[in-house]
Amino acid sequence: MLDPEIIKYLVNWINNNTHFNGLLFDFDVILLKAEEIQMIACRGKCPILGFFLPEEGIYISELDFNHLCNKSILLHEMIHALQHINGENLQDIFREKEAYQIQNKFLIEESSKSESLQLLNLKKCRSIQTNVLN
Repeated sequence: MLDPEIIKYLVNWINNNTHFNGLLFDFDVILLKAEEIQMIACRGKCPILGFFLPEEGIYISELDFNHLCNKSILLHEMIHALQHINGENLQDIFREKEAYQIQNKFLIEESSKSESLQLLNLKKCRSIQTNVLN
């Protein structure tokens, strides 16, 4: 089960750091095994840990959401939900670009606040998360 405090934390971050109103986020977050996520999204093994469906909510792998990299995946999908709420009619590539930019900003800013030995970014998180997918 996902701790509701993590959602609140991400909503607060979104409100303070993006043009989105995170308080509008009202979607289910459905936790599944990585293999189940991949089967639904790709019909087989693929490098995906989560996705958003407007009619159903966010599907995301069962991850340790206390880890900043994993929180950032949930944040990324929450951004897609907020893009949908705002009626942003962007091509997929531009929706993804915006979500990745916000995700990267989150990783850099939040890892700089912690006493982490290195700043996190998407590239570093991807190398960590690759182990989850194998």
